[in-house]
Amino acid sequence: MKRTVLQSRLDRVYETFDKSYLSSDPLLLVRQFNKPQDQEIAAVMMSALAFGQVGQILRAGRHAFSLMGKSPFHFVQFFQPEQELRRWEQFYYRMVRSSDLLRLLYSLQHILKRYPSLGAWVKGHYRSEDDYLIETWSRCTKEIRAIDSKQWKWTKSPGRGFSHLLPDPQKQSASKRAHLLLRWMVRKDSVDLGLWNDLPAEKLMMPIDTHVGRLAYNIGLTNRTDLHKKTSLEVTEALWRLDPRDPVKYDFALCRLGILSFCPRKRDRVKCRACPIVEICRL
Repeated sequence: MKRTVLQSRLDRVYETFDKSYLSSDPLLLVRQFNKPQDQEIAAVMMSALAFGQVGQILRAGRHAFSLMGKSPFHFVQFFQPEQELRRWEQFYYRMVRSSDLLRLLYSLQHILKRYPSLGAWVKGHYRSEDDYLIETWSRCTKEIRAIDSKQWKWTKSPGRGFSHLLPDPQKQSASKRAHLLLRWMVRKDSVDLGLWNDLPAEKLMMPIDTHVGRLAYNIGLTNRTDLHKKTSLEVTEALWRLDPRDPVKYDFALCRLGILSFCPRKRDRVKCRACPIVEICRL
């Protein structure tokens, strides 16, 4: 397959699935806020909750934002855990309970006492020798866990809810939610916010979930079928050869093909005929 054919078909998908499709993505709730300081808080929270079906993710996000008021930034700056724990009692999303999410937000409160923005904090952890920005974010998550261990003095929900919100990117999973956050905040187009655009987009990695992983296999970006760190690396390297400056630009569009059921799991004569990448698909 010629690279130009692959790129032209992917460009067609990218042009098709623009911001008008945000209703099927957690980024929808981040973009409801206009101020960058609110969007940063919202992006960290929504990316942490971005597991499961998108409808459930959006419901959980709306519940949390209803408790935070008009400004997530203002809430994070000033909330007191002893007051909010009772008010948030009814919040839960799968294994995540109210104290799990409040622990994450409380750590951000301490960070914002030392930095003017979350973007400045993340940039402070960036090293030019980092091959990928996930290495930067790994240092960020390590600091959040350290702050939580030292500063959180209140009730902790049983189970693994907090650790699930903030998984360790140094492990061998695909770290989809971390890559998703970085894509939202570093890239800039009609979908992504670009608030951290002083970080290099060429060092982003492809967020791999079941949808993107399946599509990446179908169009030959990888021969792997698991949700592993190596899969994310393979797909990113394949896309880097198409656009070294912006290797993850196709993520949102490819994900729409899966989430919105444009791409069936088995070949379907009707659906496949209308698919914009049918010519490069090996399904």
